[in-house]
Amino acid sequence: MGKILVTGAAGFIGRQLSDNLISNDFEIIELDDLSTKPLLKPKESLLIMKVQDVNSDFLIEHNIESIIHLAAKKNVKDSFFNMDYSTENFDMTHKLLNASAQSEVKRFFLASSCEIFGYQDNILKERSTLKPHSPYAVSKVANEYLSDVYMMYNNNLKVTSLVFFNTYGPTEGIDAVIPNFVSKIISGDPIVIEGDGSQARDFTYIDDTIQVLINIIKSEEYFRYINIGSGKDISIKQLVSIIKNLKNNIEINYVDQRPNEIKTFVAENSIIKKNFSFSPKIDINEGIKKVIEYYDDLSRN
Repeated sequence: MGKILVTGAAGFIGRQLSDNLISNDFEIIELDDLSTKPLLKPKESLLIMKVQDVNSDFLIEHNIESIIHLAAKKNVKDSFFNMDYSTENFDMTHKLLNASAQSEVKRFFLASSCEIFGYQDNILKERSTLKPHSPYAVSKVANEYLSDVYMMYNNNLKVTSLVFFNTYGPTEGIDAVIPNFVSKIISGDPIVIEGDGSQARDFTYIDDTIQVLINIIKSEEYFRYINIGSGKDISIKQLVSIIKNLKNNIEINYVDQRPNEIKTFVAENSIIKKNFSFSPKIDINEGIKKVIEYYDDLSRN
């Protein structure tokens, strides 16, 4: 049996997924260029390398049969101001797919994003219309078309796009909304809300995301797209209300909304429920409590 290559393996989802794959007896190669500093100290076994430098010789030499491609520049707002973000997302995926198509890789799990759908009135199904509202989302849509092209090129290569909504939890970087709010409160700074706070997202706790990912990777069932989300939306105002119940003396500053802000993202998640035993164990209240406890501990050390 071949090995699994995990890119972005030092990141929030990548680190915990890699650890769980190992505990499930998968042989993996963990790769990350550490261009984004992780909260957890990188493991000694981590291969520090750019995704763009992975070629077919590397994949063949390391007996790579599956790839979980999580590495990306993922800040939506920054993608409007840093043009390299979008081009790098496309470039690394293009080169990795090309190397995969010329080697023995059979399964390619591509980290996608609900941002590919943009704003739509209905709950978001896997095959909802692609309507990107940011350069970041455009790069992700381009990766979807690239995947289709390489599956035409090599019929043995199967790409599954893991369409992540908002996975959160301890060790997530403070560029994400929940750890951003929590870290500011603990440091005594005001929470900054972009817009009026009515925008809503679909939040899933990291442990629940990892469990369903493990089930997907273990399964021989194939889907081109799989939504990874709870199926429920929580507004920014609701998040603040939950945090207020756990922390006192919260100051809030309102600023202009971000460019092309999407009002709501909610996943239609019947595939992961019916086919991959998705049954979340951690609700948003308990999840945020765990994030607060983690950042409280960080502040004391």
